[in-house]
Amino acid sequence: MGEKIKTAIEIAMEKAALLDDLSDEEKEEIENRKKLEPVMSGFYKNMLKPEDLWNKLKEEKQSLLKMVQLNLIDSLKFNLENNELKRRIKAIIAVESLKKEQKTLAIQHGLSLIENLIKRAETEKSQVQDQFRKAVENNPQARNRVIEQGGAKMVLKLSVEEAVLQNPQWKQFISEFESRNVAEFSSIIEKVIEYL
Repeated sequence: MGEKIKTAIEIAMEKAALLDDLSDEEKEEIENRKKLEPVMSGFYKNMLKPEDLWNKLKEEKQSLLKMVQLNLIDSLKFNLENNELKRRIKAIIAVESLKKEQKTLAIQHGLSLIENLIKRAETEKSQVQDQFRKAVENNPQARNRVIEQGGAKMVLKLSVEEAVLQNPQWKQFISEFESRNVAEFSSIIEKVIEYL
């Protein structure tokens, strides 16, 4: 309780002293981080299109451009909606076009590998799900689930979709499917980052 409460001026002086100890690169990074948050927030809230992002960044330092791209790439997820994936990819390429040393073709190639992976995965998942659905439709017993309630056993009739989702083999397929595809997705992302 004996500690003195610092005034705003004292806090500002301490921060200024800390800033004096930083290298130019560290100061630039702090400045970039201050600019990054509101810009990216606007983009992720869909208030900015990729073209708007390009316009906001066209006079910015190369270090901020790279930071924006890394932020966008970090936001790419295997299960991201297709429209949002395309929007973010477009933004990554738009920002690349502002850089002095552009590697647009390499980045486009890597990002197209991501799109192809997701399309291929969606097709595979849909085909396997259709096979499970047909198997359940052809075997009405597969839709029955026995549950105990108050000491009595009851047979519960599931829809075809519910029966598929509760099927242990389907659950195993989904687990392996996601593990395999997320690993490949991460590998592609790492390669794209190398080009930035």
